[in-house]
Amino acid sequence: MRSLLLLAATASAAAAPPASVLQTHATLDVPRGRAQIVIVQSRDFAAGAESGWHIHPGTEVAYIASGQLEMRVKGKVSVLNPGDSFTMPRGVPHNGVNRGPGAAKVVITLLVDKGAVPRQSVPAP
Repeated sequence: MRSLLLLAATASAAAAPPASVLQTHATLDVPRGRAQIVIVQSRDFAAGAESGWHIHPGTEVAYIASGQLEMRVKGKVSVLNPGDSFTMPRGVPHNGVNRGPGAAKVVITLLVDKGAVPRQSVPAP
């Protein structure tokens, strides 16, 4: 009987879900000299859609939830896939483009100056 209980306990331990995995995608210094707000949003990009060139009055941290996104910054192009993330510093012009065959979803967190327009269009560099 004791060996049956031990066998049952071992089997239930083996079926336990795996431990969670922590992934740090960004660590940011937050300036204390200005009032800022945090905005969390998601954006869906249809195939072929793009964000257009823009800047933020603060820092952007984004996570690719599904699909594929090309991030264009200063003549460089990075291809981001589900699970990838990026950090965009204050005032850096960038443009996200979905070159994939299906939709892409991006989860975005902005830490921007309070009272400022969070997204400002700029000409392509």
